[in-house]
Parts: sequence; C-alpha cells; structure tokens
Amino acid sequence: MTVHDRTPATVLQAPAPDGPAHLPLRWENGETPFVLWHFDFGGERWVAAHTGDLTADEPMPLRIESACVFGHVLRSAQCDCGYQLEEAMKSFARNGRGLLLYGVDQDARGLGIAAHFAIYAMRQQENLDTDAVYERLDAPVDARSYEPVAAILRHLGVGAVRLLSNNPRREAFLRSRGFTVETEPLEAPLDLHNMSTLMLEKEDLGYRWSFETHADWLEPLQEKVEGSPDRSAACAVVPGKGTADGPLAQVSCGPGEELAHHLADALPSAAGREGTLVVYLTDLPRADELPVYARLGAGAVVVPFAEVPPALRAAARDHGLRLVDWQRRNAYRTDRPQWRLIHRGATADVYVRGDRIRCVAVGPGGDHTAAVPGSDPRDTALERWVRSHALLDGVRTEAGGSPAVRWIEFDATDTGRPTADVAEALSATASPPAAS
Repeated sequence: MTVHDRTPATVLQAPAPDGPAHLPLRWENGETPFVLWHFDFGGERWVAAHTGDLTADEPMPLRIESACVFGHVLRSAQCDCGYQLEEAMKSFARNGRGLLLYGVDQDARGLGIAAHFAIYAMRQQENLDTDAVYERLDAPVDARSYEPVAAILRHLGVGAVRLLSNNPRREAFLRSRGFTVETEPLEAPLDLHNMSTLMLEKEDLGYRWSFETHADWLEPLQEKVEGSPDRSAACAVVPGKGTADGPLAQVSCGPGEELAHHLADALPSAAGREGTLVVYLTDLPRADELPVYARLGAGAVVVPFAEVPPALRAAARDHGLRLVDWQRRNAYRTDRPQWRLIHRGATADVYVRGDRIRCVAVGPGGDHTAAVPGSDPRDTALERWVRSHALLDGVRTEAGGSPAVRWIEFDATDTGRPTADVAEALSATASPPAAS
C-alpha cells in the first residue's frame, strides 16, 4: 500500500458530486440505463456509473477501474485494461446491476498519462527493464490511492460489495475501511502481447493471476547451469498451462553442442497446440539460433538478464520474435559472462565476452549453415576475412563451432589494443547482411 491508503486520522468525505446523468450505455448487445456521477477530490477526479439497485440485500457488484488511455481508448493489446473494463460492464448490463468507479487521473497506476508515455519510451527506445524505469521515475510501481473509492461508496450508501478484481490490495483496502467484501476473479486470457505486463503485476504487486510467470520457468533451468558457465539450458513452454506437467521440451548442452537444434529435436509436433509458444534460455542466444526458434513457432524468447544487446534484439525482430529481458528475481548469484552480439555482418557476426572476440561465419543471404565448410573452417571466407585485418597479424586464433555453425575466436589483448577498438575495427569491415 502507498502512504495514501493507511487508515486516515479523519475519514475522507465525498465532495458534492456533479450529476446525476442518466444515459443508455451500449454494452452486451444493447443499451442499458446507467446513472453517472462525477466527484472531484481536489483535482483527483472519479466517475461513478451504476445500474440497478445500489442498496439491495445482495452485495453490489463493483469494478474499480484506473484510467488507461492506451487500453480503454486506443485498445492496446499490451495490457488487460480494455478487456477488464469491457467484461465488467458487460456483466453489469447482462445482470442488470453493477457499479463502476473510474479513476480519471490514475493512468499508469497513479503516475499520470505523461509518465505512461515516458514508461513506454524508456522500455522501447532505451530498452530499460522495469526496475530501471521506475528508478528513473523515482516512483513506486503502484502510486494509486483508493481513499476516494471508500468515500464514494459511503456517499452512495453501499456497504457490501462483490469486487471484480484479482488485486489483493483493493480487497484489503476495502475491508480495512469497514466494507463487507466478496471477490470475483476477472482475468484476461494470456497472449504474446500482454503476458509480460500481467506477469509483472503478479511478481511486483501480488495479483492473483492463475498463470505462472517467466520466473517460474527460468528458475529451474538456471539451477541446472549455476556454476557451469559453459553449459546452457533451454525449454519450450506455452505459459498459462501451469508448471505441474513441466515444459513441452527441455534440453541442456555443453560446449560445441547446438542448444537450439537440440530443443527443436525434442519439441513435439505443434498439431493441436493452443496458445503462445515461449522459449526460455539460461544465456543470450546467438543470432543464428533465432530463426530456429522462429521455425518452432515461438513468439518470444526469454532470458534472465536486464540488458540485451541492441543488435541481438534487432535480429530477433527480423525473425518475428520478441526477445524479453527478465532478470528481476532471476539474476544469477555468481557472475555469468555472456557472448554479446555487437555487430551483424555479411561475412561474420561479431561477439565479445570479456577480452575474447568471436566471429561467427555467415553464409549467403545471412544463412549461417551455408557458411559451414566441408573440411577445415580456416579455409573459409571467414578465415580470409579475419586474416585481412593487419591488426590480427601474429595473433593466435582458434577455429570452433559445430556442424551447424563455425566461428573463429581470439584474445583481443594479443593485438596490443583495447578490446573495444579491435571489435569496432572488425565491425567496420563486416558490412550489414543483405536484405532478405
């Protein structure tokens, strides 16, 4: 709870409202008569809309709705705001009784519409994770006050409610103010667009969603590789089906093994599968693994890190995938260095891990498998490209990879130049891949 929701020294009284306005509202295949009121609590505005008898013996069906211009007005698929408002109002119209209390100024959980735009900008343009976003805003994840809700209910003479909500804070608040409260779940179907938003609500705010979160699938994978930096694991899941039966497929691999291809081999046929397939990884994927996950039908790839290299995120978008950063409670207890993609090129993709640089071969049209040689990978165009750089003269390189992909790796400190400078020099000559 915020400080605003602690039991006040004096009970907040509702101001004289504007209204009533009697309007036919169009929900559930027709028009239903509603009575509307407007309350202004010193600049914090609320609208009450009800149909049916407010003081009947049965608890009043109640939906408390915080304004969301993206979900309520523009029908954003990334949150469940539009779904919940629509389902609640349809229920009121269908049953002939219900009360909506709408917080006009509660966009972005009380931070306001300007903050809501800022949150999206920081997430989408700066790729900040949720914790970093709210730290930047210097604000709590939920800044809403529900004191006006209690004041309006008292003004309307409502003492017992059936609360349509999965938010335990709302229920606890109403009980603390002396109202009799029953609850009725109101949960949107989980999909590719809204799953991260709803999972954050469960993890950060304790919402009583029936589905598991990304963290529930990442944690057992991470336990398999904790302390083994050269071992990786992956699983494929349709979130929302529960963890009891385990993932659809799960694999782990050591050095030289292809995690993506092993997962593809282990995954059952997609026939009859419903919902969004999500791939969970213990480590950042290589760019060449992303089309494998896309061919499996995955909509998202989730990794337990707060930051994802922009080049890797762009590569995921090119294959129709969402690359989701989900460090949060899934941060590794010990340092786990990652191969970070810094450049995608027509000849090679360039990765850096510490002072090591790895150049992964790219074939015609960006096809990595077409770059796999028939014999020694040092005879490939990749080797010739690497050796064309004077700064690598005399530097010992190592060829590696698997039957699916080849790379050349070396220690940048052997060049006598900073690792960042060497990586930049290589990237400057690895022209972007041709558009497909």
